[in-house]
Amino acid sequence: MRNRKAAGVDADVLVRIAQIEQMTLDQIAVFQRRILTEISTGRIAPGEASAIDRALRKRLKAIEQELREGG
Repeated sequence: MRNRKAAGVDADVLVRIAQIEQMTLDQIAVFQRRILTEISTGRIAPGEASAIDRALRKRLKAIEQELREGG
């Protein structure tokens, strides 16, 4: 696994990524709206936005898999 700190991702983003891993679909929808605002105002750098995006995609795939398995 790559060192996220070396890739320019700060501790706040790592905390958000950890939170994403436990989110429901409704929580993800709210989170995405909030994150888009933070990105557009420059509070989140492009590299950090990419890390958050990867975490969101990974979580959505996990939810999709859970739904396929009936759980």
